[in-house]
Amino acid sequence: MYQKPKGTRDIFGDELKRLETMNAVARSFFGQQGYQEIRTPTFEFATLFDRSIGETTDIVEHEIYKFEVNRKWYALKPEGTAPVLRAFIENKLSLPARFLYICSMYRRERPQKGRYREFLQIGIELLGESEAFYDAEIIDQGKRYLDLIGAKGFNIELNSIGCPECRRAYRERLGTYLEPNISKLCADCRRRFEHNFLRIFDCKKETCHKVYDKAPKITDNLCKDCAAHYDGVKMYLRKYGIEYAENKKLVRGLDYYTRTVFEFKHRGLGAQDTIIAGGRYDLLMKELGGPNTPCTGWAMGPERLLLTMPKEVPHIDKEVTFYVVGMGERYMDEIIRLRNDIQARGHVCISGNPDAPLKQQIKKADKVGTAYTVIYGEDEEKEGVYAVKEMKTGKQTKIQREDFKAFIERI
Repeated sequence: MYQKPKGTRDIFGDELKRLETMNAVARSFFGQQGYQEIRTPTFEFATLFDRSIGETTDIVEHEIYKFEVNRKWYALKPEGTAPVLRAFIENKLSLPARFLYICSMYRRERPQKGRYREFLQIGIELLGESEAFYDAEIIDQGKRYLDLIGAKGFNIELNSIGCPECRRAYRERLGTYLEPNISKLCADCRRRFEHNFLRIFDCKKETCHKVYDKAPKITDNLCKDCAAHYDGVKMYLRKYGIEYAENKKLVRGLDYYTRTVFEFKHRGLGAQDTIIAGGRYDLLMKELGGPNTPCTGWAMGPERLLLTMPKEVPHIDKEVTFYVVGMGERYMDEIIRLRNDIQARGHVCISGNPDAPLKQQIKKADKVGTAYTVIYGEDEEKEGVYAVKEMKTGKQTKIQREDFKAFIERI
């Protein structure tokens, strides 16, 4: 009798319906945030992942499915970020860009509860934005999606792993600390320290973690710019009302991350408790042959999350696109309220970076094909209005704040 391969599974009945509903909600919700869905091939040239993930990572060394055809090596997709960036570069797409992907990934891992060799991922990639505001925004979007589908019992962990300059200085300091303790570390950690030293903190062995508990932390060794960026991320998370815990040993298992890294963890999932993981990867686009472009994003495991999900998942639709421009971070509360009002009525709404100049935000609104741009700053606050610009005609009108909901419903 034929059987499915180890680490795979058959999905049918109610479980399939719930999973497909999660995907549909993701398409609608992230569509409202301005993301466009993208589909990349199931397999790519293997060198794409060698360059992006890192040749010495566990994924490339042990977990990737490779095969050779006519002397060319290919790999089944183990993750979604590198293929999205490859597609962006190859198709000469424009910045800024927001992409959503929903597709299967493949890793030759040891199967266990919540971890499979073929698994689904939902991921978002925000390309072309360097400011701390956007790191906080994608974390907020992840939380709001989980709230929307009824996921509960998760917490958010946050860290910064700095830039290459930070890490060069930190590696020396960490090496000095580890030198007298090197015999206490496992063979994998000793090897990792030579090739990708931050990944020693990924080790699950208790003996290694006893050494790392007292080790200097990367977050305490950031350069001035990276420290300011990290402070900005935390400030905007507070503006969004998001609770988080700093985990100074949190790193990501892929080589391309810089600065912000984060994980959403679910308390009821045991050892495999991460349901969303991501961060900033400002160096990857250039590494793959594209322009020097700041990027950030995350990926989620719907099948793992499904273990914690309610039976019913709501659905939303998208319609007209809005872009909310706030003139300063002190208007964040109003920006968030506006965004929520617009999206609650089924429309797409993207928030601009409130620290950016008005002209720059308007230019971005035009690039993403916005129908209406809503502006709120000091003048609008004094008058009790929103300035609404119809992008197609250029006509700008003032709408009383108390009349704005009625305006949305008339569109």
